[in-house]
Amino acid sequence: MRLTTFQTLILTLLATLILHSVPVQANPTAELYQASGMNQHQQHFQFALKAAQQRYAQQLPPSLYETLVSHSNLRFDPQGMHDRAQARLALALGEADHREAIEFYASALGRKVVSAETRATSPASIVAMQRGLPVPDISPERRQLLEQLGALLPALDLGVEVSLALAGLAAQSANSFLGGLMEIPQSVVTDRRDTLRGQMRANLPDTLAHVYRDLSDAELSEFLAWSESEHGKLYYRAVELAVRDALNP
Repeated sequence: MRLTTFQTLILTLLATLILHSVPVQANPTAELYQASGMNQHQQHFQFALKAAQQRYAQQLPPSLYETLVSHSNLRFDPQGMHDRAQARLALALGEADHREAIEFYASALGRKVVSAETRATSPASIVAMQRGLPVPDISPERRQLLEQLGALLPALDLGVEVSLALAGLAAQSANSFLGGLMEIPQSVVTDRRDTLRGQMRANLPDTLAHVYRDLSDAELSEFLAWSESEHGKLYYRAVELAVRDALNP
């Protein structure tokens, strides 16, 4: 049967109505990835990666530098990092965990936390923190809240993982460039893990004081309560695993 133009139009409209009447299945992992700021943090990591590549450009021979850029662009391909992180979140968190985390980050406090955290990982903030931060003038009660929060958040471990990933670029690229004639052990980089942790741990309370400076004591207490909850602990553990997967294909 040959359809007239009018019949084709009617069928097209009917198909459109049917499609729009079917509810779209939400992807809770993708929603959480956006709401929690992980997507924005990953974009900020790409800025840090480019900055690291530029530093190496001034330190390495051109041929070795080209190898480094090739390796790093492959290892830290943005879409691959997004996919690996979300795959891990989907595996590590159950339906209720996704729901509770999304509910927290959709709240006024959750949005304020995300704003503070994504601002802290922005290129400008990273440069400012590298130059040194003034010692914060905070009350003993607020410092205690920050210390408790620092024991729960994966900030320390994630900072170490990102630092090691960027530092490992040179060793990985040099080994590839040398073609097996000699090899720089990865342990040269990974053995710095404890040293990095120690350096970062000493500064963690003051760093958190700077990051969450716009949160009131009451908001910090509420944030701490979420972080101490069962769903909060599971979420932060999943985040740590997701970042490791994203950095290490």
